[in-house]
Amino acid sequence: MVIPNQLLVNVRITLLFLFIVSVGFAQNDYILELEKQLDTVSDYKVEAQIYADIAWEYILEEDERAVENANKSLAISETNNYVFGQVIAIETKGLYYEAVTNNHDMAIELYLEAIALCEAHDLSYATSIYLALGVLFQTSDNNEKALDYYTIALERGEQEEEPVIIKNSLINIGTIKSNLGQFDEAEALLLKALEIPEMPETNYHIYVNLGNLYVRKKEYERALPFLEKAIEPAEENVDSEINISYYLLAKSRVDDKGEMSPILERAKASLEDTQSLRNKSFMVEGLANYYKSIGDYNTALQYREQYEVLVDSMRENQNSQTVLDLEAKYQTEQKDREIERREASQNLLTVAVSGIGLALLLTGFFLYKNRKKNQLLAKQKKLLEATVDEKNVLLKETHHRVKNSFQIVSSLLYLQSESITDKEAQIAMKEAQNRVRSMVLIHQRLYSKDQLVGINAQEYIGDLVKDIIESHQFKALPIQYESDIDNIVLGIETITPIGLIVNELVTNVLKHAFPKVNEHSKVNIILKRKEDQLVLTIKDNGVGFTGDVKDTSFGIKLIKALGKKLKATFNFNGVPNKGTTVTVLTNRFEVL
Repeated sequence: MVIPNQLLVNVRITLLFLFIVSVGFAQNDYILELEKQLDTVSDYKVEAQIYADIAWEYILEEDERAVENANKSLAISETNNYVFGQVIAIETKGLYYEAVTNNHDMAIELYLEAIALCEAHDLSYATSIYLALGVLFQTSDNNEKALDYYTIALERGEQEEEPVIIKNSLINIGTIKSNLGQFDEAEALLLKALEIPEMPETNYHIYVNLGNLYVRKKEYERALPFLEKAIEPAEENVDSEINISYYLLAKSRVDDKGEMSPILERAKASLEDTQSLRNKSFMVEGLANYYKSIGDYNTALQYREQYEVLVDSMRENQNSQTVLDLEAKYQTEQKDREIERREASQNLLTVAVSGIGLALLLTGFFLYKNRKKNQLLAKQKKLLEATVDEKNVLLKETHHRVKNSFQIVSSLLYLQSESITDKEAQIAMKEAQNRVRSMVLIHQRLYSKDQLVGINAQEYIGDLVKDIIESHQFKALPIQYESDIDNIVLGIETITPIGLIVNELVTNVLKHAFPKVNEHSKVNIILKRKEDQLVLTIKDNGVGFTGDVKDTSFGIKLIKALGKKLKATFNFNGVPNKGTTVTVLTNRFEVL
């Protein structure tokens, strides 16, 4: 029996949504059942649909046979001029490239091709593909583009009176608004989505988003009822165990802890079962916060240490949050101590007016109190300093090991380049070595300096540029260079992308700016902090860049990707025979 187009739309949107928020399970039995149906089918529409459904099952298994079956569906649909079948087949191929191979460029191209077919033949199914495009851009951290496509899907869904489209669009827009800190707007959108009865399984997604929204607003009591629903064990609640981490965070912030043994057991079981480092880190962080809130500091510390190991595995440049927390706690206690001293002095001055005898008595009392307080604070300070020293040693060792790992990679690249005869391949290997070297320098400085969470930009960029230029062989004279770098310490999240950008731009100058090097050949590297911006300028007096910047270059793609992290803009200005100036305006940076 042929499934009506509109019902099929709803079914596929549901599958798409569930595919995004859940993990695929083995589908072999169902695939065999679908393949058996092909032997008895005579209707080309049903045959095309079955091949598309088989492709979807292979996508869930991350199997490349998904494309083979999608192409069969497409061929049958094209042969019979079945436009809706063509759209479904093309969309299915797009989902494979998006979800399995992470080839987002190909996925976008296929989604847009499917939309063009829909609009050319007035098919409302285009709305669901706009929604799929929004999901693609959201998972790629391009919230601006995601909002554009979700808005289109929402408007079309309202025009077509499609509650499934409307609900998913509201959820996804609300999620992005919440992540951007636009809490009131996000709350209204998510509550509106909750009122729509269709797709009840997505309500769990709404519950967890609302709960996290209230946690961000520090309204923990409001968050708990939604998070309790988000962790309900149910077949349709595929993320129930993952959501426990958010529930633990909210629970640790309220006074009434209640009976938590079953929840804690589920959390620990989930921690053992999940393979995702990201989900593991959320869970151990939630457990650490909860045990800390009930005063079980030993268990809390154990989970906190697990959290640090997981974070180090995901992001090598992550600094130790525990060290920062301990230092912040110590500074807070020092401020509290100073405030108490001031209050004691004011009290003594007031009492002195009433009489010398009473003043002496109170003075003795406060001296005794302060002495006891000082003894307690001295003990706490000693403990905190010992803990901080221990964490600093561990952090130094981590940076040292990371540096050694990068050094091994650099050496392997060098050895590989020695056996390569192709000139372009040798150049590519040399560029890869330079990129690794820029990160080696960062970790080398971190473990050899007292400053463990930041890098002096003047020293680092000076050494980096020197290494880059010395690593290039020049037929005649070496290229002269000058650097004018502000003496500032930048956080690791800032200096790492800036170092890679400097590496790409300086390497580009050495490759293209000076076909013939003479005594006047020169490159200037300038980094200045100007109000709310960090301005990087790379300037040469070479042949001069003309034309448009080609986004096909790997180097250009890399610096633009790095620029997104820094919220940076790039200006390329070239004058023939006078040189090229590249200016990078960074809007997101951390000065320590």
